[in-house]
Amino acid sequence: MKMLLLTLACFLASCSQSPKSSEKQETLQADSVLSFAGTKILLMGEGYRTYGYIRYTEENGKAFLVQGNEREKIIKTYDYLSGKVLSESALDAGEGELYAHHPDTAFVIDRSKGKVSMDVWQHGEKIKLDIPIRVKKGHIEQFPRCRADGAVQVDGKWYVSCYRIGEYPDEMKSGKHRFSLLEVDLKKKAYRFAGAYPEVYASNNMGTLNYWVPSLCRGKNDGEILVGFKASPEMLVYSPATGESRFESVKSIYADTIPLPLTEKGRDYFSESDSYYLYAQYSHYGSISYDPWKKIYYRFVGIGLNDWKLESSPRLQEKKKWSVMVFDTSFRKLGEQYLGGAYDVESHFVSPDGLYILKKGQDKQVAEYALFKYNK
Repeated sequence: MKMLLLTLACFLASCSQSPKSSEKQETLQADSVLSFAGTKILLMGEGYRTYGYIRYTEENGKAFLVQGNEREKIIKTYDYLSGKVLSESALDAGEGELYAHHPDTAFVIDRSKGKVSMDVWQHGEKIKLDIPIRVKKGHIEQFPRCRADGAVQVDGKWYVSCYRIGEYPDEMKSGKHRFSLLEVDLKKKAYRFAGAYPEVYASNNMGTLNYWVPSLCRGKNDGEILVGFKASPEMLVYSPATGESRFESVKSIYADTIPLPLTEKGRDYFSESDSYYLYAQYSHYGSISYDPWKKIYYRFVGIGLNDWKLESSPRLQEKKKWSVMVFDTSFRKLGEQYLGGAYDVESHFVSPDGLYILKKGQDKQVAEYALFKYNK
């Protein structure tokens, strides 16, 4: 009997010391798929914002980083090793999302005047392309975008992600009718929509715009594009050469299921404030990047706050913490690294050294990127 009581007491003690959520996350960090391996400093200069897409590229045996200042329409190029500014150029552009692919190649997508226009600067030449939007019963047919995941160039054509809002499920019976990509042929000044959405988007309507904005990256082959969706672990694998699409799924431990605010009535069943509140409380899938040197993918996951005592605010979503999944080219999950809330994951890039993510709380002249290396 004494032995039984002692055993029971030990059991109860062990239950009372079960790890909290934060302790579980620390355990994940200890057995991590990624490890912190240092920092890189970019000397931006006074008043230069870090906000905007940044990418690593190589040319003539030299490595550098290209970043666009969306507010001021300035492109800066940094030496990859020293972090010093190599060049700076300003674009004669108005409002819109800026994507800088190269010091002499960039474009701006403007949606501010009830239509979509795309201004492209390429090797000193400026090309303008207007893209009509069809509107029906408040149903917006298509919106291309390039923030914050950039664009992909395949066989001389550009591909940017698109989102759809204000749609009713009874008007779209299948995910293949919802295009997720815009293909632009600058030589012919032509465009077409391509790709698809997962079926969850066809049968339901998420109550906030945030769930509709996809991300994209170049796949393992030059002729392949990968598109991710915030409301689903599914990713579209699209081949521009054949037009063929398929879906692959890799689930996060933080977003195994997402209790999405779905409706069959459209976007008018709750306020915009409520919709962003739900987005902050629930998890979502974020940006995807491909590492061609290690042949792996990184996919960020925004972890829902799940704290319903917080007041509703569009900025509440900025309080989300993050993880990053790692999976191989066969879409086999290799692990998931908890990151917490210390990073601005929208500003990241991949180099031969690994995955760099911008640290929050930077001053106006210096940007500090943390380096994470894959542990095989």
